[in-house]
Amino acid sequence: MRKSRQSKLLIVMLSITFLSGCWDIKDIDKRSLPLVMGISGGGSQGFQISLQIPISQKSSQESRVVSGKGANLTSVLEQFRMNSENAIDYSQIRLIIIHSEFANNRDQMVKLIKFLMDFKEIPSNVLLAITNDSVEKVLSNINNKLGVNATAIYGYFNKGDAWAPEIFSTAIWEVYQSLLSYTKDIPIPLVRSGEDTVLSFEGYTILTKGKASEVIGPNEGHLINLFHNNAAKRKLDSLDFSSMIITNSSLQNKVSLKNNIPRVSSDLILDIEVLEKDEGVTNNRIKDEYERLIEERFYQLLEKSQAKNIDIFGFGQQFRSLIPYHELRNWKNDYYPKLKVDFRVHVNLNKEPLIK
Repeated sequence: MRKSRQSKLLIVMLSITFLSGCWDIKDIDKRSLPLVMGISGGGSQGFQISLQIPISQKSSQESRVVSGKGANLTSVLEQFRMNSENAIDYSQIRLIIIHSEFANNRDQMVKLIKFLMDFKEIPSNVLLAITNDSVEKVLSNINNKLGVNATAIYGYFNKGDAWAPEIFSTAIWEVYQSLLSYTKDIPIPLVRSGEDTVLSFEGYTILTKGKASEVIGPNEGHLINLFHNNAAKRKLDSLDFSSMIITNSSLQNKVSLKNNIPRVSSDLILDIEVLEKDEGVTNNRIKDEYERLIEERFYQLLEKSQAKNIDIFGFGQQFRSLIPYHELRNWKNDYYPKLKVDFRVHVNLNKEPLIK
């Protein structure tokens, strides 16, 4: 009888344990979910982090920007948690904006990327951007224009090749991967606070092993996008006497290595529609001049990148199977300066211009 009562008591106690749920889980209305993070400072100044946080209220939804300073990133994030009225959950962050002065310090950037990869509360697919503006200004502009809908900022960098082929996104894990590669430099979008829009796109900052090594414009970013096997549909462009839209594109590369000299043969095919042209301008002239323009853009960018030892187009990735593994570390110094590229553009005109 006594054993029976003890058994019943044990069952009741176990039931209470299972029914109590997880003690450390917070209801969604008791959590603050930052959507955008800004990072600046560093060194003797200390780190400054800003967060754009939606605030749920009974009658309405609002959002605000909060900032904190500390000797390291962990201390600032803990400050937010201690001082916030709700539990802060960093898992919903969609974008991290880094000030250019911070990004120009290689040691800081490498530590930041490694920290973000190790800090499991922030997903590794969060997008990165760099700005010359005050980080607080950029976040305040996002907050003022998007508010609690700041998740829409993710779409700014992911419009798709058919809508904004100049813009492509870069995630934390991609930058981390580039830190471990001898043959891969990585572009990060460069933005500033927009006047009428949320952000204004200015091009890309190129990171080499975590170091900001070059800044390129939107048109140059478009060429890089093509070499990363992304089609460039609906890209608008112009000549002095004509304007056009790219309706489709494809790129074919053939690589070879002879006497330690890497060679690439690239054929870029562009289908375009002429939107307008001056009186008397022929389609053949548009075709020839536009092919020449794209080729000039490419060779100017290639010459600049080779002079600065930056593999902007990612050619090194294409030679990984041709160069012995133990020599890949020498790609930048021994192979890349001798790289020869034969780049040809072939333009197909689809129809007559809409405006003459």
